[in-house]
Amino acid sequence: MARILFGSMPHTGHVRPGLPLVRELTATGHEVTWYTGSGYGPPIQDAGATFVPMSPDRDFDDDKLMRLAQESGRQPGVPGLKFDLLNFFIKPVPQWVEEVDGLAGQLNPDVVVVEHSFLAGLLVAEKRQISSVAFSTTPLVLASVDTAPFGTGLAPSSSKAGRARNRAMNWSFKHVVLAEQQRAANDVRRQVGLPPRGSVFLNWNLELASRYLAATIPEFEYPRSDLPPQVRFTGAMLSTAASDWEPPAWWGEVADSRQRGRPVIVVTQGTTAIEVHKLLLPAIRGLSGMDALVIGTTGGADPESILPTSRRPANLRLERFIPFANLLPHVDLMVTNGGYGGTQQALAHGVPLVVAGRTEDKMEVNARVAWSGAGISLRVDAPTDDQVARGVRQVLSQPRFRARAREMAESYERLPGVPTAGAAITEVAAGARA
Repeated sequence: MARILFGSMPHTGHVRPGLPLVRELTATGHEVTWYTGSGYGPPIQDAGATFVPMSPDRDFDDDKLMRLAQESGRQPGVPGLKFDLLNFFIKPVPQWVEEVDGLAGQLNPDVVVVEHSFLAGLLVAEKRQISSVAFSTTPLVLASVDTAPFGTGLAPSSSKAGRARNRAMNWSFKHVVLAEQQRAANDVRRQVGLPPRGSVFLNWNLELASRYLAATIPEFEYPRSDLPPQVRFTGAMLSTAASDWEPPAWWGEVADSRQRGRPVIVVTQGTTAIEVHKLLLPAIRGLSGMDALVIGTTGGADPESILPTSRRPANLRLERFIPFANLLPHVDLMVTNGGYGGTQQALAHGVPLVVAGRTEDKMEVNARVAWSGAGISLRVDAPTDDQVARGVRQVLSQPRFRARAREMAESYERLPGVPTAGAAITEVAAGARA
C-alpha cells in the first residue's frame, strides 16, 4: 500500500473536493497524511486520513480570507484574481514549504498529492524528487493557443483571429498584467532553494506534477489542441447522498411540487463568496412571485439572521445547508454564483443553471456554463432581482438547456471522478516504488 502526503489550500472549496478522493484511498488501505488549515480536521479524519494542521501563524480559513478581501477593497474579475494569487496563493508558500518538507522527511511518501493551487506541495516534491499528482478544483488554468488567459471569462477560439488574440493576451498576462505575481512566484522558488522558471507560473502546477487530473468532463472544459499528455480527465470529485441527513419538516413539499408540475428551484450562495446581498437575496426577491418552490441555502449562516421568517415569501424554504446529492435529483434549476463543485454537481444530475459571479474562479466557471449550453450566465457579480427572474424564466421555458444538462450528466456517469482519480494516484505511487 502507498504512503501518500496530501496537501490543500485552507479554503472549503479546495478541501471539500479532496474528501471523497481521500476516503476512496484510505478505504483501499493506503496511508494518507493531509496537511491543510486547522479548521478542517473533523471531515479529514472522518475520511480516514491523518490530519496535520498548519501552524497558527500560517493558517487561513474562509472567514479570514473574506475579511482580508473586504478590507482590501478587492474587485471582481482580473483585479480580484491578481489580489488572490499574490496574497493567498503565492506569498504564504515558503512557510508552508517549511512544514510540508518536514512532513515529507518524516513520512518518506511514495507520492505527494495536491489540489492544483497548493504550490507548496509541488515544490517540496520537486526538491525531494518525489512523484506528484495534482488535481483541479477550478477550471483548467493552463495557458493555450486556443484560449484566452484564465480570469478573462472569454470563450475559446482556435480560428486564425482567435489564436492571434490568445497569443497577445497570454503574453500580456505573463509580462504585464501578472508581472508582479510572476516575479513573486519566482522569488518564492529562490527562497525555498529552487531555480526560477521562465514559464508563466499559472502553468507550474501542471509542469511540476507527474500527472495532472482535470476533475471534470471534457464537455465542461475548453478544447485545447496543445493539451499536455500528463493531463487526464477524471470526472468531478462529487459527494454521495448523505444517509444520516435529517430532512427538514417541509421536505415533502419537494415531491408534491414535482407531481404538480411546479418547478423546484435551488438558490445557493456557495461557501466562499457568501455576501448574500449579491445573489441570494436578489434571487429570493426576484422569484417571490413565481409559481415555484424556491429552496435557498445560506452557505452556513443562520437563515433567521439573513431573512427573518416573518419576511420570507410564501414560496421560499431557507436553510443553512442541504446536501446537494440528496437535493439535486428533485430540482429543475439551480441559481448559483458559480462554485466549481456545486456547478458540476448540478450538471451531473442533469440540472440546468443560471449563474452570476465574478470573484475567485467564478468568472471562468460561469463562462463555461454559457459555452457548454447547459445554462446562462448573467455576466455580473451582483444581479438585480429582475435579472435573476428573467434568467430563470428563460432557462425554464427553453427545453434546450435541460436537454444539454442531461447530455452532460451522461458524460459524468461515464467518468466517475473519484475512482478514476484514485486509480491514477495509486498508479503513480506504484511506479515510484518500482
